Amino acid sequence: MKFTLVAIGIALGAVAASPSMAQTSTCYRLGNIASCSVQPNSGENPIQQRYSGFQEVERLHKENEDREEAQRQQGLREEVGALVADGRCADARKTALRAGDFALADRAGAMCTPARKR
Repeated sequence: MKFTLVAIGIALGAVAASPSMAQTSTCYRLGNIASCSVQPNSGENPIQQRYSGFQEVERLHKENEDREEAQRQQGLREEVGALVADGRCADARKTALRAGDFALADRAGAMCTPARKR
């Protein structure tokens, strides 16, 4: 059993340490003209390339989540600001509290003066 695990570990290490192909060829055909080019690999093995790809996807996913959160926060500030401008203090505080932004609720309450009834 131990020998099997060691053999599997050595095999995985050999695959990870050696590049699978020394070069990559790309061919295309346009009408009756065919063209091929050979490009050497960057020296990384396929496992490292795939891991780098996964890291890039995770980075882009995180950037997208951060951007969406910033847009959501900006929309909340605009909504609360419009309520404050209209003099609807209670609604402005409720909106901020429902979103979980206690600091914004406090600022809305401090800045807001209730609209006078005519």
